[in-house]
Order: sequence, then structure tokens, then C-alpha cells
Amino acid sequence: MSRQDERALALLTAAHVDLSREAAAKLPIGERDRRLRTLYQDLFGSRVTALATCPECSESLELEFDVEAFGAALEHGPAAEPAPAQLSFSRDGYDILFRLPNSRDVLALCHGRPVENNRLRLLERLVLRASCGEQEVAAADMPATLIHALDERLSLVDPHADIRLDLGCSACRAQWQAPFDIVSFLWSEVDAWALRLLRDVHRLARAYGWREADILALSSPRRQCYLELLDE
Repeated sequence: MSRQDERALALLTAAHVDLSREAAAKLPIGERDRRLRTLYQDLFGSRVTALATCPECSESLELEFDVEAFGAALEHGPAAEPAPAQLSFSRDGYDILFRLPNSRDVLALCHGRPVENNRLRLLERLVLRASCGEQEVAAADMPATLIHALDERLSLVDPHADIRLDLGCSACRAQWQAPFDIVSFLWSEVDAWALRLLRDVHRLARAYGWREADILALSSPRRQCYLELLDE
């Protein structure tokens, strides 16, 4: 997870020169991923092609979907407005003040104590204050029902943070949900685009003796014209 979050921050700060890494790391995960989906659409369009494996029969499935549809569905729901920095709710006599998780939280969980403690560590970071009547309660001491309610509230307030795809296997009729990881899709597309550009620069430099900076200064249509001339 740490590597994915580092990539997410790298993509965001590269695309938004006015956004520092620290500021990007403080964005709620849902807002971060929403911006990455917008970046994907701006660079590569809204259609995404992916592969999935059926968990029942191991059949390979090819998927094609529209990332724009996720934003349209979520932004017309109850969490269309940006969430405030601090949120609260009450249940079973408990009053909870909490915030949404961000990249700093996820990166912190990837270092230090064992993975089995991550859920508790995240809870300790997100719960700003918990009380029952006049008595303050540590996040680790909250009852399981309250922790479950907090999980549900996080999903409701920040639905962009955990988008799931409803999948079905035509071979065995199994149905399941799979997470949609925009960071992986965007990083793969940017990586492939960078490799194609590097090869184009190599071909033009080798054919015409131009400097890399001069080739990159060409507009994409003009660079493509020169590449097509090399194929004649």
C-alpha cells in the first residue's frame, strides 16, 4: 500500500504544480482518488480496460467501463459536498469526533508495528475524541459495535475512497465485488505513455540528429507527422 500511496502523491504533485506533497498527503483518500480519476480522464479519456480473474473458477474476464460514471453516481449522492475537516456522530451513548483518512495515515501504517495492528492504529489516528457521558474513552477501548458504526460512517462520508466493481463470471455465474484502484490504472497508463514517448524521441534523434529537448518541444501532432514520414 505504501508504494501505491507514494505513486498517488507523485502523480498528483506532477499534475498540479501548485500542490505541495505535504498538501497532497493531507487530502482525504476519496478526494485524492477523485482528482486522480479526473487526471486519468484528461490524459487518456474515460474508458478503462482491465482484466479480472473469477475467484470461483479462475476464468479470465476482460472488463471495460467508464470512470466518469463513478463520479457522476457519487457526486449526486448524500456526500456530494466536500467533507469538513472534523466530523462527529453519536451512538449508544457515545459521542465521537473523527476525521477522514489520508495518505499520511496510510503511509504511517506501512512502517513500524506489525500489520495486524493496522486497523487499531488507523482508528487511533482518525478518532480525535471519544466519550461516553463525561468519561473520555480511548479509541482502542471503543466497543466493536461502535467501531463498525464508525466504519459505516466513513464509507458514507467519503464514498470515493473505496469504489467497488460489481463483477460476474459468464462461465460459472459467480458474482463478486472487486476494488477499483485508480492509482494502478493511472500509473500503468502514464508508464506506457512515457515509454512510447522515449521510443519516439529515440527514433527522431537517430534519424534527424535532433536534440531530445528540441524533439520534446514539438507539438504531439507535428512529432507524429515526422514519425509517419520515417515509415514511408
